[in-house]
Amino acid sequence: MDVPKKLSDRELYHLLDVNIARGNYVFKKHARQRQKDRNISDAEVIQVLEGRSGRRRHRNKLKDSYEAGKEAWKYCIEGINPDNNKLRIIISFEEGVIPIITVMWIN
Repeated sequence: MDVPKKLSDRELYHLLDVNIARGNYVFKKHARQRQKDRNISDAEVIQVLEGRSGRRRHRNKLKDSYEAGKEAWKYCIEGINPDNNKLRIIISFEEGVIPIITVMWIN
């Protein structure tokens, strides 16, 4: 299997904007557990992913990754919550939906 093309910032943000607005996302089991462990709400995650004003959404390309055999890259999106805590979210793309793989606070 060939390595899929890595999305540009423009392509990534467009897909995020469209899919988040349509509700085409799912929190994976691992992400749900990390949210519980780290007290991170769905709203905090979604506000960063949708690029809501003041959330400083940006991509950390150094944390993007690809696992052999997968259909898409994993992308690292970072931003802040209303309390200015820094949040990192790892997502991918699968069959028209965005799996939210994990979430964490960063220093």
